[in-house]
Amino acid sequence: MFLVPPLQVAVTVAAILTVVYFFTRPALALFSIFCVRAVLDLLWWIPGTIAGLNMLQLFTAAAFVLVAAQLFLDLKRVQGHPHFRLFLMYIVLMVIAIARSHGLVRNLDSIVRYTAPFTLFFMVSIYFKERHLRAKLLLVVACIGVIPLSTSLYHMASGQMNHYSLAGYNRLLGGYKNLHNMALMSLFFLTLWTFWLVQVRANFKRLVLLTLIGLGTLSLYMTYIRTGLLGWAVFLGCGLLFMRKYRTLGVAIGVAALIVAFSGDIQDRFGDLLLIFDDENITLDKRKLGSGRWGLWTLSMNEFLRQPPWDLILGSGLGGQREMTLDWVKLFHSKHITLDPHNDMLLLLYQIGPFGVLIYLAMQWKVLRIAYEVWNMPSADRFARGIAAYSAALTVTVFVTNAISNSFIHRTSPGWYYWCVCGLLVAEYAQLKGGANAAPGKLEAVRGQASA
Repeated sequence: MFLVPPLQVAVTVAAILTVVYFFTRPALALFSIFCVRAVLDLLWWIPGTIAGLNMLQLFTAAAFVLVAAQLFLDLKRVQGHPHFRLFLMYIVLMVIAIARSHGLVRNLDSIVRYTAPFTLFFMVSIYFKERHLRAKLLLVVACIGVIPLSTSLYHMASGQMNHYSLAGYNRLLGGYKNLHNMALMSLFFLTLWTFWLVQVRANFKRLVLLTLIGLGTLSLYMTYIRTGLLGWAVFLGCGLLFMRKYRTLGVAIGVAALIVAFSGDIQDRFGDLLLIFDDENITLDKRKLGSGRWGLWTLSMNEFLRQPPWDLILGSGLGGQREMTLDWVKLFHSKHITLDPHNDMLLLLYQIGPFGVLIYLAMQWKVLRIAYEVWNMPSADRFARGIAAYSAALTVTVFVTNAISNSFIHRTSPGWYYWCVCGLLVAEYAQLKGGANAAPGKLEAVRGQASA
């Protein structure tokens, strides 16, 4: 200890204590992971690296290794999970993609990015077996969301958002390094505050939550990120639909129509959707629509369809998505760069094949089925129905945003929190099906009913 640098000593001691703590108190460790993650997203600027990784990357890698090890130790308990068979098939395809990787070292982050959310999903499902733990996690993360919101408001008030401009708009980065991360995390916190708005009954708490939602919507709007804005609209609409608030849904649709009709910015940002169907304007290059997304999608899909038969079935391996977008890069970039297709569904398709995409969608469909069952259970109370409607609306939102941009698969934190919510739903489902004293780890009895 005296012969090595102090930073290495501190990191080593912290790592040892973290490992011991994780394997002795896994539920509290998982609780800490989700709480710390939201704060670390804002601390990307801290200097210094270890083994070439910054603090956020080290935390991500450490959390993945610990959770994966715990999942292996709890394999017998996890076998009764409703998603276990789908997860096994997904892992098989992922292993094949890793074996056919376009440079394993270069794509190590992709291994973590595509598997860590599911390991956290299983761990949350079996360790958050008590209602108060599930509610406390959602409450604490909702409170932590005030930190990035306060940072965003400070940037707006101080004029710092004017320092970042893109496509003719001054964008709000908040405390985040990436504009899309800012938009997607703002979207997630908005959905979580909305969940609690439905749960609480005190007028003061509702006023506080409405204030947070209003300010959060403003900060999301100031990013001018279409994925986040569309996701927020989809979540509100689906949430009202799933809770059967049909009158409120009708009013919301009317208000949304008025906003679109009188907002030049909204019309400008979403006008590309209509131009896709414009076949009369011969000067229009559709490949540039949607910040180039339409061209990325069409050209990359054409390239994928030209691949050998095995690549069409199993994908071209991790990192293969960069090869599919080279035609677009050569046309519209003077410098040699590599891009992903800016579409999470295509991101999976190009790397692990169509079966990987279908498995991912099947896992989401199963979440919707479980949410439907929880909502209709006679023993379901306000919280149970709330988490059911929340997870279902969030799942539809994730599906939509994944289909139009790199969202809850490509980006780490949004994917972690989405599958965390799904894990809480499965834990709630297991407790309702098994009785108040049933352990969510023993899901064998409900596996058949959830596998439809």
